[in-house]
Amino acid sequence: MIRGTMKIGITKMYKEIADLIGLEEYEIVNPYNTKVDCDFLIISKGYKERVKKLNPESEIFEVKSATFMDLIKSLEELKKLGIGKEGKIDKSIEFLKNKEKEIKKLVKDLNVKVNPKTEFIRKVVEDLGLEISDNGILIIPDYLFDGKNIENIIILKTHNYDLGLVERIEDRYLQIIQSIQKYLNK
Repeated sequence: MIRGTMKIGITKMYKEIADLIGLEEYEIVNPYNTKVDCDFLIISKGYKERVKKLNPESEIFEVKSATFMDLIKSLEELKKLGIGKEGKIDKSIEFLKNKEKEIKKLVKDLNVKVNPKTEFIRKVVEDLGLEISDNGILIIPDYLFDGKNIENIIILKTHNYDLGLVERIEDRYLQIIQSIQKYLNK
């Protein structure tokens, strides 16, 4: 099938992908719980099997977006697949690299060790270039926080659905940086 005539579906959480790749014709779909009439689906990482059961004829692309580099790699993969406009994807990648560079400037003065409790948070912390140690400041996602008052802990709000895709990534980085700054200024 020619890529230009494909019916492309994007999940609500990743609708911003359409802008990042210059995709004009697509529909917002929920392939996680229903069969959808699309040839190509853009979904969250980790749901391919579930979506494939409901949509066996659809080609499925899982977006990785824990870090800026994850999203950049996802955009590069979509470009290789011929999904979107090459020039727009290149501009979006440049935009993401610049945004990442600006955020990483905020970390240069943070001389601190951190202890991320999930692989997801570890990826973000490593991307920020922070030192990881079992003795570092504990960073946990909000869904693991039991509500007890714990000293020396940073709780990362992970599912901020009010934000767009790029804003969610940026928010993760900034939450960690700002929380560490507050911790150090106690």
